[in-house]
Amino acid sequence: MIDDVSKAILRKLLYDNRIGAEHISLENLKTGFPSHLKGDVDKKLKKLVKENLILTHPTSYGLQYALNPQRLQEIIDII
Repeated sequence: MIDDVSKAILRKLLYDNRIGAEHISLENLKTGFPSHLKGDVDKKLKKLVKENLILTHPTSYGLQYALNPQRLQEIIDII
């Protein structure tokens, strides 16, 4: 079962068109979330990466995140 914070993360990535090679940093991903939820965003993001719904892209300036294009229909169904 996916909780509201996880759905909000997936929704934000989808609406920003962050799929596959289009990735976003953790700092930019957290913008728009209330300050009391930002720690929760970190935990939920790690869980979504573990579930392979979100892919990580290591770069020279830090880790970046994007939706897994192979599981896009499943992500849309979750949202």
